[in-house]
Amino acid sequence: ESSGGPAVHSGEFNLKSPMPGLIVAVPVVEGQAVVKGQDLVILESLKMQNELKAPRDGTIGRVRVRAGDSVEQNQVLITLE
Repeated sequence: ESSGGPAVHSGEFNLKSPMPGLIVAVPVVEGQAVVKGQDLVILESLKMQNELKAPRDGTIGRVRVRAGDSVEQNQVLITLE
């Protein structure tokens, strides 16, 4: 991605899927303020649900998936600003 500009390095965090699976729920919306440890995505893999949590306080930038989506490992799910 060559959007350029220094904003790219200002602490933006891409939440990536740790494994292939199915998105069960995305309990956040773009622009929402979140706190460290808050669930951002619920991912089902191998019949187990995994809560993917915010690594720090921030604001949801882009939500790239929705419930029912199948995702690959390392796919970007949410951008946290």
